[in-house]
Parts: sequence; structure tokens; C-alpha cells
Amino acid sequence: MIGKYEIDLYNNKVHYHLTVKRNITVLRGDSASGKSELIRLLSLYNSSPESSGITLKCEKSCNVLTEENGTLFIDTYEERIFFIDEGNSFLKSKEFAEKVKKANHYFIIVSREKMSQLPYSIEEIYGLRENREADKYRVAKKVYNEMYQLYGNSETLISKPMLVITEDSNSGNDFFSEIYAAKCVSAKGKSNIKKMMAQSSEDNVLAIVDGAAFGPEIQDCMEYIITSKKDARIYAPESFEYLILKSGVVQVPSEILDETWNYSDSRDFFSWEEFYTHELCERTRNSVCQYSKKRLNDYYLTKGSVEKIKKILPDDIK
Repeated sequence: MIGKYEIDLYNNKVHYHLTVKRNITVLRGDSASGKSELIRLLSLYNSSPESSGITLKCEKSCNVLTEENGTLFIDTYEERIFFIDEGNSFLKSKEFAEKVKKANHYFIIVSREKMSQLPYSIEEIYGLRENREADKYRVAKKVYNEMYQLYGNSETLISKPMLVITEDSNSGNDFFSEIYAAKCVSAKGKSNIKKMMAQSSEDNVLAIVDGAAFGPEIQDCMEYIITSKKDARIYAPESFEYLILKSGVVQVPSEILDETWNYSDSRDFFSWEEFYTHELCERTRNSVCQYSKKRLNDYYLTKGSVEKIKKILPDDIK
């Protein structure tokens, strides 16, 4: 499933509006934010569309997944948007993750807890907020703002980072080691980012992560950053492969990057990180700049390539 979809669900008391464009969207908020009411209204609509007094407007069919219907609905239907409440025990199972990985559907998950088995984007974590001009209107707002935002505890870095932490010891680490030399270390997995930041003896720390799949870890990291006395930051582009494509080192039509939702099929790619890696590998196959995620081709470490990629990095971390 591909595409970007607007969802309006309302009755005479409350109106919900959401926009979804990836296979996994997460809704967060406290007990008074209206998450449960959203699920309740959609359940009522699913049971009796004509007599429920509820209106649903969306290009795709929307259903609530439960313990009873989950497997059947995912396997039977095509191109649907499924809503899942946090009370369902299957949410944290490997079996459910495997279903999502290959599904021709989008999933909107209501959950305050992280789901480590699902690679959801930090950009697709939303909270429900009331519109001040109309009390009944609730719109999903991003919790962690826009891509390329530096997530930290101060407006600007006091100086260039004294320590840079990358998720893994692969191509991204190879590149940032070229920029930061001995200051760049690998966390050996995104779940270790917070621990590495906390254990560092440096006062100015920058973690560089793949935002397209870092959603499960961002809340814990931000809670640490906000309370830390260190000048700690997270830089979260979609992925390192995205940076290469965006920089122009490898040519790609702009719409693929600007409207990825129209190209990254949920059946083929668990996250946009996987999609960008696939695009880069395919576009450079059997060429001098052939890309490998495990080890960075020296082509990307030439002065010209490095400068192009550095140009699209935030000034604070160059």
C-alpha cells in the first residue's frame, strides 16, 4: 500500500482529523486526550455505519483491529487503514510485527509504551490536541516536530560536539568518522543510544540516528536529554542513505524524496529507511559508486562527496 490519506471521523460532539502516510503511525497522549473515544467511535461506525450517527471520510476503508479479528482482517482485506488500541496483547508480539512487515495496509496504533519490534518513524508519533477555536475538533499533532530538527536541551550547541554516537558500525559510521575522526563511536544498535549518551564522560554529545525507524527509542532518549546537565543532542534525518540521495551525490528524482509515501510500498519495505537503502543500492549497482550498507564505498569519502553531504547537515553539527 502506498499513498497519503486524510481521515475525518466525527459525530455531533467530537471531530477527529488525522493524516497518515506511512505503514505505521503512533498516537500518544494522556487519559484525557480522547484516544479511547477515537477507537470507540470507529468501532461503533464499523458495527453500524448507517445508524451510528458517526461519519467517516477517507479514501480507504478504516477498521478497528482486536484480538478476535486481527489476523483474519490483515490476511483477508487489502489496502485498509487499521486502528489498534493499546490494550491488545498482540501489539508487542513478533508474530504481529511479521504481519505488519508484509501487509498491504497502514496501521494506526494507540500506545503510550514503546514497541521495539516495530520500526516506526519519530515523525509519525502524534498526540491528539483540541483546536482552541472549536472544542469538539481534535487533530493529530506531531510530538517530535519535523525531520532535520536537532532534538536537544538548548537552542544551540556551545561548540562542536566532543563525542558523536552513531547507531551502528556500518556505512553511516564510516562517513561520520571521516568528519569527526576519533570523536565518532558506534552504539552497536539503536537501543544503546541512551546508555551511550548517559555513560559518556564528555559534556557535549551528539547522537546521529535513522529517524525513519527510531520511534521506539526517541521518548527514552528525550527524557534523558531534557534532564541531563550535558549539552546532549540527537540528529535524526530519515537515514544516512536519504542524506546521500538528498545531497545530489547520487541523482534521484526529487519527488521520490519529497513524496516518498507514493513510492515506498508497505508490502516491500518495513520502513522508509529500507526504501532509501534499496533506492540507493539499485541506482548505483555495477557503477563506480556502488553502495553497500555494511562498508562505505570510498567514492562517498572523496572531498567532493563529503562536501555535498555536509552542505545539507545542520550548521550546528558540521
